[in-house]
Amino acid sequence: MSLSAEILCRIVGIETDTADIARNTRVTKADYFLALTDGTAANQAQVIYSDSVTSGGTDTFQLSSLSDTRDGAAVTIAFTATKVLFIENTHASNTLTVTGAYAGSVPPGGVLLCTNPTAAGTTAASLYVASTVGTTYKIVIVGEGSIV
Repeated sequence: MSLSAEILCRIVGIETDTADIARNTRVTKADYFLALTDGTAANQAQVIYSDSVTSGGTDTFQLSSLSDTRDGAAVTIAFTATKVLFIENTHASNTLTVTGAYAGSVPPGGVLLCTNPTAAGTTAASLYVASTVGTTYKIVIVGEGSIV
């Protein structure tokens, strides 16, 4: 199995002043694009994990041994390094707190996007996502490793 992934983040802001005589428009654009191909070098990855989660309070993702189901079969994803972490808080009112291999706070409706496309990536350690029991979120991890 080979992997390719594209990560895109785009911000387009348009501001228009409300002056009586003339209106000025200011456009701010920022794009981030990361293309990953199959392998273990810079800008490369080998495996991807994704899930929609209902929090149990503190969820532990042991990155060297993540359980997953692929085509109906139970498998284990063994990350050796991570290149991308994406967490989307889909809950209406509870905040997520991320610690471990990555850290950050994700408010309701917010996202956390961390990338490290270097050859070394981020060391695959434990990742903890804490919140009130019942908080919902999506998680995607892309990195180097194998499926066993």
